[in-house]
Amino acid sequence: MVTRRKTHRASEVSKRAILEAVLSRAVEAGYEGTTMADVARASGLPIGSVYWHFQNKEQLFVELLDYCFEVWKQANASFGDMRDLLRRTISGSAAASASLTDPAAAFWSIGLVFAFERRLEDNLARQRYLAIRKEMFQFVTSHLRTSYPDVPEDVAAELAHDMAVMGRALTDGFRVAAAAGDDTDFARYADLAADALESLVATRLKEYGHA
Repeated sequence: MVTRRKTHRASEVSKRAILEAVLSRAVEAGYEGTTMADVARASGLPIGSVYWHFQNKEQLFVELLDYCFEVWKQANASFGDMRDLLRRTISGSAAASASLTDPAAAFWSIGLVFAFERRLEDNLARQRYLAIRKEMFQFVTSHLRTSYPDVPEDVAAELAHDMAVMGRALTDGFRVAAAAGDDTDFARYADLAADALESLVATRLKEYGHA
């Protein structure tokens, strides 16, 4: 039994090492441009060992996205408010786009491919990416609802949903700008985006009679 547990742990460590090794290749080449031979070269393992851990490229990318998502959740487990979240996501866009080994940033870079490639509609990795986006949205929405403790629950829920939608759209847009190499002061625009959303919240609260 002890030997089996040790073997399982060793297998998990080896799988994690493969995912970390192939991260930069996946960001640079995307799904279509990454092959299992690339994975073997990046990890320094025989291709047979790679196939022992991952049945095919779809499974590899599914687990790569899951790995990146876990890192993202740990990094954002305690964000403060919408301004804090936008500062982290928008102002970090430039640095993240320059790093091919940051799992949280890699998720967005890899995910953009799946978002636009509708011909991959039946691809398991694309389906997992879309499912993770929903989980992220629910995570952010749930957190933002606590930002409005003095308003009715239905109002807080609507505000949190609207802010999450706007925040996600802004984040996606600025990540595209960073990936395209736009010369943008991302920190400044993170604050401007937060100003705009906070103004929108204030206007909405007045409409509901909660100044």
